[in-house]
Amino acid sequence: MRLCVVIAAVCLVATAAVPTLRAEPRPVTAWSRGVPEAAQVRALQLFREGNVFLEQGKYTEAMPLYERALSVWDHPNIRFNLAVCLINMRQPLAAWNHLQQALRFGDAPLGKRLHAEGMTYVAVLEASLAQLTIRSTQPGIRVMVDGAQVLDGPGEHTMKVLAGKHQMVASRPGYTTQSRALDLPAGKTSAEQIALAPEKIEVRRDNYDRRWPWWVPWAVTVGGVALGGAGAGIYVAARTERDRYDRAFAAMCPEGCPESTLPADLRARGANALRNSRVAIGMWITAGVLGITGGVMAVLNRPYRIEDRTGPRTATPSVTVSRDYVGLGLSLTLE
Repeated sequence: MRLCVVIAAVCLVATAAVPTLRAEPRPVTAWSRGVPEAAQVRALQLFREGNVFLEQGKYTEAMPLYERALSVWDHPNIRFNLAVCLINMRQPLAAWNHLQQALRFGDAPLGKRLHAEGMTYVAVLEASLAQLTIRSTQPGIRVMVDGAQVLDGPGEHTMKVLAGKHQMVASRPGYTTQSRALDLPAGKTSAEQIALAPEKIEVRRDNYDRRWPWWVPWAVTVGGVALGGAGAGIYVAARTERDRYDRAFAAMCPEGCPESTLPADLRARGANALRNSRVAIGMWITAGVLGITGGVMAVLNRPYRIEDRTGPRTATPSVTVSRDYVGLGLSLTLE
């Protein structure tokens, strides 16, 4: 609230004093050197048109005329009147910038009275603005404030900004970008020292493992295939032996007879053929189970990261083959 009252007071003073330019020729000065006479006349005409609106308090109409006049001739009086418009339009930062340009030649172009008023305006405006100084000693650094670059390389930069919140971003190739939220107080000077740290390149190596050596599932599968092939051989041999038994039995008992009446060696041949055929069938079943087990183990044996493993897991197949028995076992251990 205090800021608004101060600016309003400045506005009342600003509208009371409107500097003018004289039409008669002037001697060459620091602010007129290199400006053609025709450009000075054109700037003077635009300046007078703007003054008409300024005296009526029509700041939005006066400001574009002053801006056009400045594009033709950068005269301190034009800067001063444009600053007056900006003060009344509540743009203190832009007004302060134009006043700095208007006062850069002292009181010669403005006169002592307007120069003193300009110094008063500057003091009042600075009470509503913040000053920010940015320093860095690192080469290749870029500093942006509110999206505008203010520093490129090592050095120091001081600037006036509106009091309040601002965003500063500092970057440098190969270094970590730094972003700071600033809350700058009015009428105070704030300093920011920038020092960026090199980027940290993290190299991660994932260690992988398997539950069993890669060849174990394939060995189980190949073992099943081999067992099936062996079972096929035993079955063919048993079938051949059974056919011989059937022919011998038919020759000895064409009308049929109890098996107990057959010779012992013939009965043994028949029992052996039956037993071998059963063993062969058991081996086929076991071979199928081994094939399925090998496939499951191949899926479970996919590589995994060591840190993802919750505990050791093992699956151990076992096969039992005897004269009268064929069996398959699979033991699982989960921890």
